[in-house]
Amino acid sequence: MAQQSKKKKSGGKTAAGVILIPLILAALGGGLYIAGKDILNNRGGKPDTAQNTAEQSVPEETAPPVSAEPAETTTEALSGFADKAERTTDTITVNDTTKVLARNALLIECSGNGGTVLADHDADAEIYPASMTKMMTLLTFSRLCDTEALDTTILMDADVLRRQEEQMAYVAGFEADEACRIRDLVYAMMLPSGADAAVMLATYAAGSEEKFVAEMNSLAAEMELEHSHFENVTGLHEETHVSSLNDIARILMTAIRDPFCADAMSTLQYTTAATAEHPKGIDLVSTTLSRMVGNELENLPDPLHVIGGKTGFTNPAGQCLATWAESASGKTYVCVVAGSTTFQPLDAVGDTLSLYQLTGMPLSDVQRIVPDEADLPLYEHY
Repeated sequence: MAQQSKKKKSGGKTAAGVILIPLILAALGGGLYIAGKDILNNRGGKPDTAQNTAEQSVPEETAPPVSAEPAETTTEALSGFADKAERTTDTITVNDTTKVLARNALLIECSGNGGTVLADHDADAEIYPASMTKMMTLLTFSRLCDTEALDTTILMDADVLRRQEEQMAYVAGFEADEACRIRDLVYAMMLPSGADAAVMLATYAAGSEEKFVAEMNSLAAEMELEHSHFENVTGLHEETHVSSLNDIARILMTAIRDPFCADAMSTLQYTTAATAEHPKGIDLVSTTLSRMVGNELENLPDPLHVIGGKTGFTNPAGQCLATWAESASGKTYVCVVAGSTTFQPLDAVGDTLSLYQLTGMPLSDVQRIVPDEADLPLYEHY
């Protein structure tokens, strides 16, 4: 202001000119700030509520400068579907049956929106996914129904129970006409792999299992899954009901971004709401987590803990298992195996634990781990 006063006295600038200059500068500054906000809003998606609140609380004159360079991590974090993990020259081809029995195997280190394939064997071959299908059922259900639906109650259909029992599919324990919460049906589908629960969820969400399967295939096309086609919501064997380990891994990596889906796949035990038929509820146990002790991978250089996943079995599919694990350093890994023998469920667990060891050692040093049934108090052989 002292300089401006001096110019007024000396006649170097008119008073109008002195006022106009700061107004122009202020307008330019406001325009740059608005442009900066537009750049931020267009970095791979709309900012979340917390970012919006923080932005609005900062006065314009004190707002931090905005970089013109896009932030790649933001774009990855906001992408809807997981990308296919990339093979590299370091990817290990697993073909040593003393370590891994599975016909198909895949181990991924997750990063960004996809990840890196650490080890695999025929991960793009078509497989019968068996009950790993129910991860796609869960993901599709989450897409069709909001969280408010979880507390809705529907009656278990007697025909649904009869059809699943005729096909020798596992049922969770509900009785005909029993009032079932949608939330309980989700856990019944994902923990003990209840086919009755899966069909009831599909019927609730889409009107029929057939219409829901159409939604599953529509979602598979949107996700650009390369080898997946679904004929039912349960994973019961049909010749054209197929997937691949890379597709299953992408379904799992996408599903665990949804907190409710992740919780449904990472819960060991759950009890349904009390009903007239089950006054104490139905106790449900995860077929995935009940087959592991939990400390099998603690001796790795970066100790691992398996968080959750989904089992699968039919005679043509063999024993299947899709899981994800987190390391002590904060890394996330996904492992999928299919065709790990036929009648020994723990063989799929042994394959999984062997593959996870490759996060910290070469294949030659891997020691196959198969839990002893005696160490698994909640394990049931089905």
